Amino acid sequence: MRALRPFETRQYRLLAGALTASLFGSGIWAVAMVWQVMELGGGPVQLSAVAAAGAAGLLAAVLVGGAVADRVPQRRILVTVELSKAVLVGTAAVLALSGVLEVRHLVVVALLLGVADGFFYPAYSALLPSVLPAEQLLAANGVEGVLRPGIQQAAGPALAGVVIALLSPGHALATVASMQLVAGIALFN
Repeated sequence: MRALRPFETRQYRLLAGALTASLFGSGIWAVAMVWQVMELGGGPVQLSAVAAAGAAGLLAAVLVGGAVADRVPQRRILVTVELSKAVLVGTAAVLALSGVLEVRHLVVVALLLGVADGFFYPAYSALLPSVLPAEQLLAANGVEGVLRPGIQQAAGPALAGVVIALLSPGHALATVASMQLVAGIALFN
């Protein structure tokens, strides 16, 4: 009897799809946030404030996120995180597209996105071994190792550039929100 490869299990396909959508959103955010700050008239100080808020949120939450991932079903955490990120960035997109977004709003959104990521990473790491047998974890980690640079660092920023060039940073934020929503929905199944 041959062993199943990671993508042959339904739960892993859904988890990998959710991770892909989430990484797309993160990659788009990285570029959209910069252009949105610039569109609001911000410079290096304002951009640094938004970036630092995201890092501070992640650092403040990751230990708590790990403890929560040990006590709460990981899939529930991931769904909550992705849907929360969709609401946060969706709100920023609505504010941007209506012309009332300010840099301080982006600082708050970035901080909360960092907190969300502080819960995402421990929950994802804890969920993966429950979805796949031990002998498939190395292959799954390889898939993730390809997705992060390919999607988060290349495809996401590229798509952000296209959306911003054709429409606006606010539309790119809306694209981020839609990616997070897709990730949350995929995790429901």
